[in-house]
Amino acid sequence: MNAAPTTHDLTVALSLGSNLGPREDLILTAIGCLLRSGSFALDAVSSLYETSPVGVSTVHSFINAACIGRSIASPRALLDICKGIEMELGRSRGGDSRDRTIDIDIVLFGQLVVAEHDLVVPHPRMRERLFVLVPLAEIAPDLRVPPDGKSVRALRDAANVSQGVIRVSSRSPIR
Repeated sequence: MNAAPTTHDLTVALSLGSNLGPREDLILTAIGCLLRSGSFALDAVSSLYETSPVGVSTVHSFINAACIGRSIASPRALLDICKGIEMELGRSRGGDSRDRTIDIDIVLFGQLVVAEHDLVVPHPRMRERLFVLVPLAEIAPDLRVPPDGKSVRALRDAANVSQGVIRVSSRSPIR
């Protein structure tokens, strides 16, 4: 008989973005903060991509990346850690501006499906966002997305969107 998987057995995918300040450094610093939290073990980090704003009112382009790893935290606890890192790195919530120093989204948490008022996993708009799918497909193309089990690669290839996603760097917080 197989035991139910614990959270640290599940692959967690995160999407990171920044369009204010030293964008590349902020992405890498956020990943370092995740590692120092003791709740996230990193398996892979994508390259950094410059992307056009999608669904936000800003003229500043973003730097985006994805990372995958494992978490000993629950999805809710990991969300709290991510929000804490965002605050630590100067993210302000509220106001009309959608600019941000850092944004960390939980894209996938194993095959879990979570639907709470402030936490939805898989991320509800990931299938339409090349700035999520392109970096994630770089490091985990065969990762399956619930509920239909399509691969990240298949979702990227099927995305019917026109978004500028340009690889700008392969810098990594892992030395």
